Amino acid sequence: MNSIHKKLSLYLSISISILLVSILLATDISVDTWISEQFDRAMINKVGLLETLVEEDEEGLEFDFAGEFMPEFEGKENPEYFQLWYKEKVFERSDTLEFFEIKDLPRLNVKLDGLIIQDTVLPDGRDGRMLYTKFLPQIDSDLRETLGVSREEFAKNQKTMEFAYALSREELDYVLWFVDIIFIVTSILAVFAVRKIVTIVVINSLKPIDDFNNQLSKVSLNSDNLAVSVKNLPQELVPIANGVNQFIKENHSLYMREQRITSDIAHELKTPIAELLSLSEVALKFPHEKQITDHLANDVYEISSRLKHIVNSIMLLQKSSSSRDLPKSEVDITELLSDIISRENLSRREVKIQHQVNPVIVETNRFALDTVLSNLINNAFFYSPNDTAIEVLISKSSDEKAVIEISNISNQECQQADLQSFFDPLWQKDESRTSTERFGLGLAIVKSYCNKLGASVSVTLVDRTITFTVSL
Repeated sequence: MNSIHKKLSLYLSISISILLVSILLATDISVDTWISEQFDRAMINKVGLLETLVEEDEEGLEFDFAGEFMPEFEGKENPEYFQLWYKEKVFERSDTLEFFEIKDLPRLNVKLDGLIIQDTVLPDGRDGRMLYTKFLPQIDSDLRETLGVSREEFAKNQKTMEFAYALSREELDYVLWFVDIIFIVTSILAVFAVRKIVTIVVINSLKPIDDFNNQLSKVSLNSDNLAVSVKNLPQELVPIANGVNQFIKENHSLYMREQRITSDIAHELKTPIAELLSLSEVALKFPHEKQITDHLANDVYEISSRLKHIVNSIMLLQKSSSSRDLPKSEVDITELLSDIISRENLSRREVKIQHQVNPVIVETNRFALDTVLSNLINNAFFYSPNDTAIEVLISKSSDEKAVIEISNISNQECQQADLQSFFDPLWQKDESRTSTERFGLGLAIVKSYCNKLGASVSVTLVDRTITFTVSL
């Protein structure tokens, strides 16, 4: 099972660790490069200083070097080395080279005023770094003035000198290794620290989800706790909580509706079943009573027919609520209404059908629309006085939808508040449910099939005239 906590911790730890290690690695490389450059720069400066000690005049070359000021070229403790060549011969070397069998530093091929820096092995066996360069000795300016020549003219007859300078790189390597160790240790500590910090942050960040889940676990459709509090939730969870609260509200409404429907169905079935039991008991108790036995079959048939009608209506309501798609065809509404009136034997009452547009043909399921209109017309006939007419108006709306309005004068005292309950299953205005013909399922079937067809149905009450409007 996927875990948000584990994924967040893993991904954040990896990404932040990679970022930190990359920064530390770049820093380590930069520091190592800077230290190496400073080491090489110090070598260049020292070589430049030693080069200034070489001076040429008419009598020849002179290397004005004093070992007491540079003991690193004379002692055995951490010695440094230099060597000068002039006219392909050794001109001068440091005293430190005299301590070893190998008394010469390697010669390299380099251009005039150029230099080469490379790693090497020192005469004492240590790893070192050597700078090799080629230069022209300096000439005293007073001498040039005496001779009356320029620096360039004098240099034409000068011979180049080669200079090699070497020293141990142990301190450099030590510093570089020390920096690398700090980088490695810091990287490891950073990875563990990031992992720990990310885990704590993720746990604290996801805690509202756990609190939200705990609140949800306490919600029950049978209790008064029907909503999750959004007071202390972060703003990211508020829309989810509102959606969940709406879902709970709708489910509670459906739950209460199902409870009421179950109770009403039980009540509707209980009455005819009780009547059948009573008839059976009387017939068994008084088998020779002719008056009872003569009417028994007829009474049983009537009660059974009522039971069948209730069961068929419940099954039709269930069928209208199924998720299966209904096949569609072209249906002429005027023709369909005529068929319904003829089939239901409603010609004994006046039905006024008016057309604003004729014919009105819609693409829909014929059986479902037939069920909707027949239930509405039967409802209008049953709940209107016998001497009043049923009015049907067929028109089209501004968006080209077919509109069917069925109106009748109600023979019951209905209120505006009752209109909201008309389409509830098994709802009846008569709370005592004394009717043996109506069970409160017709309008619920109408509503369900309208939803199935993508149509809308509404009801209005003006004075005592009730109008049902179907738009599809």
